[in-house]
Amino acid sequence: MRLLIVKLSALGDIIQTLPSLTLIKTNFPDFQIDWVVDERNVEIIENHPYIDRLLIFSKKILFSIRKFKKFLEELRKCEYEAVIDYQGLLKSGIIVRFSKAKYKIGFSNYKEGSTLFYNILLPPYDLNLHATKRYLFLTKEVLKILNINKSFEISSKIPHSVFSKQILETRLNFINRPYIVFIPSARWKTKWWPLSYWEALIDESKKIAKDFDILITGSSSELELKKWAKKMDEKYSYIYSLVGKLSLKELASLIKNSCAIVSVDTGPMHIASAFQKPIVALFGPTSPERTGPWDGKFKIIKSSSFCSPCFKKKCKEWKCMKEIKPEEVKKALYELLNYSL
Repeated sequence: MRLLIVKLSALGDIIQTLPSLTLIKTNFPDFQIDWVVDERNVEIIENHPYIDRLLIFSKKILFSIRKFKKFLEELRKCEYEAVIDYQGLLKSGIIVRFSKAKYKIGFSNYKEGSTLFYNILLPPYDLNLHATKRYLFLTKEVLKILNINKSFEISSKIPHSVFSKQILETRLNFINRPYIVFIPSARWKTKWWPLSYWEALIDESKKIAKDFDILITGSSSELELKKWAKKMDEKYSYIYSLVGKLSLKELASLIKNSCAIVSVDTGPMHIASAFQKPIVALFGPTSPERTGPWDGKFKIIKSSSFCSPCFKKKCKEWKCMKEIKPEEVKKALYELLNYSL
């Protein structure tokens, strides 16, 4: 049997879909599974042992007849018993529509008209269900539709996320000491914890700096973060800026070999959860019940602001993240590392 997964982005969502891939492949090793992914996130799942064929998509394809036709030719080379839309947006719906599949499956409360492209609509999903569990629920419903009579329970136990050997075996040779990773930024600016708070946390981390370096990560496109991280690198002997210096594979490797993570709600935080790393996760405009860490040892610090979570990408006041104080984050980090304050 051959299945097609459509999950284009974002990085964190792709990581949260990996347990569903594990569920299918470990229970049905003979299944062939293809995956359509956005070109920005290819590195995280290329050469994955459970994926037979990776199809790469980009926004450019939608605006070029020649590129779209070429993509469709590749997409339609295989016939599928089912295509599963884990994305639920217009672009994923279009891919589902043009795939050669007997069953085209998604939730009825998906967005942007994507539901028009399915021939099987599942009942609306619970908006407050954690994304990883939502994807697992979708997977189990698909298996029922395929008349696979195997019992699956939605429980607190989530299947282990599998990564490619290339990610697992990557080594960062410039690292000399045990380290902690700080992840200050996300695509939504509202998820950022103020950089002045990060600096206060760094300054308060002198005690653990005797045993750990602190590495700051982020995208090269985040110029404000890049400038600030460089300043921290120059000011503190135990701080190293890796902002804009790592590939996606290297970032995953960095997180895999870390001793702890402090992060806002972003893709690398989900990589840390998949690797069961100790995490201090900071939440303001989003909900940890929906997109928080799901595996390993973690502490969630959530804003007590009345408007949190609002799920807004823009905010003039930015109250929620400012309400999370450095002392609170320091306490959580020290507890994870078994340090006394």
